[in-house]
Amino acid sequence: MSLLARITLMFSLLLVVLTGISMMLIHSFLLDNLIEQQRKELIVKGQAWIDKNKDSAGSIQPESIAELARLFVSNRKVEVLLLGKKRQVLFTTLPSASLNGWMDALERKVEKRKDKNIWIVGGDDYVVVNLPFNNTDKQRLILASPVRGLKEVRLELTRNIIFILLIGVASTILLSFFMTKSIVHPLNQLVKEIKKVQFRRFSEVRRIPARGEIAEVSESVYSMAQELDRFHEIQRQFLQNASHELKTPLMSIQGYAEGIRDGVFQDQAAKQGLDIIVAETNRLKHIVTEIILLAKLESEDNLFHPAYHSATKLVEQAVERLHPIRLQQNVTISVHCQGADPVLYVDADKVLQALLNIVGNALRHAKEHIEIRLVTEKRHAIIEVIDDGEGIPDDLLPHLFHRFVKGKQGEVGLGLAISRAIVERSGGTIEVRNGVVAGAIFRLNLPLRPLAQS
Repeated sequence: MSLLARITLMFSLLLVVLTGISMMLIHSFLLDNLIEQQRKELIVKGQAWIDKNKDSAGSIQPESIAELARLFVSNRKVEVLLLGKKRQVLFTTLPSASLNGWMDALERKVEKRKDKNIWIVGGDDYVVVNLPFNNTDKQRLILASPVRGLKEVRLELTRNIIFILLIGVASTILLSFFMTKSIVHPLNQLVKEIKKVQFRRFSEVRRIPARGEIAEVSESVYSMAQELDRFHEIQRQFLQNASHELKTPLMSIQGYAEGIRDGVFQDQAAKQGLDIIVAETNRLKHIVTEIILLAKLESEDNLFHPAYHSATKLVEQAVERLHPIRLQQNVTISVHCQGADPVLYVDADKVLQALLNIVGNALRHAKEHIEIRLVTEKRHAIIEVIDDGEGIPDDLLPHLFHRFVKGKQGEVGLGLAISRAIVERSGGTIEVRNGVVAGAIFRLNLPLRPLAQS
């Protein structure tokens, strides 16, 4: 059963149960209310006639009797009994056959049921009002309305109420169906989009128009699909680039090894072939080592052991290790610290590796000079590496930190990807942009204290 059908069915059952309970309560209290209303009406009409005729001198005039008859006889559900001295019947609407029963009931002081205003006479229930007319002569005006008539009124009112409630229930269920459909429909569409993710059709996932929490879920699913699509594309490119980078040295090793085995290369040529095999093996080892390092940086949790270290010392260590390359490239490196020396909370070896990759990349592209700036902020330190080279091509800039993406003088294309992984796992960020005049600017944002304290 669909979610729409289940919600509609549950709401309908709940509405029917509540309506049924309400009808039972209404049906139960309706008769009591009708009896009370009937009693009040009899008191008002009877008291009005008594007040009008209480000044009569010992006898009731025929005109008053006629007025009493007109007042109550028009309502067939009201019986009138006017008693004079010694229970003399002055006027009554009761048939003669039941009159004796009423007189006997008066003699027995009347059998009562539950309420003092309900009399049982001749096996029927009556709403009775017994009003004194002349206390001196013990004259009484007795008005009685059969409960059977009130039960008929209750039944008619109950039918009308049930009819109205049924219309209301049907309208409410229909309205709830359309309201539930407006809520469930985006969910059904969202399920279809999630199935696209299940079958890796990430690019086909679209945003589902909705409101409230469903809109947040829809946006999350769409963002997840876009991220998975990007990751899937990166993985595909990684496999292609990795296979290409590994295939080249392997082909060289295989070619020279087979040539030496078959005697194609001899003497000096064989020696040169062996040198190439060793060089390509070292290159292959370097590629595999960096791939393994990058995989560890992105997956293992206990690889980093942060502590407090001077940012200036880490930068100076990186510059010192790259001193031979700097002399070879004839490039100068200057380090400027604005303010106090920032103390980083990082893994020194990992961050040093990231700095070596970034500054080494700048050395390959710089013409004459590289500037490294250190700035301390409230919770982070900023390290900027600025070179005076040609800058980074615009089409390469968004993908520079991806794996196996390299520029003109790049080696493997994993150094900057490793640097990004180290910085992000250290709780910082890394970005790159081209300078206003020339060159590229790498900006590292590293934490000054543990993340929990930040």
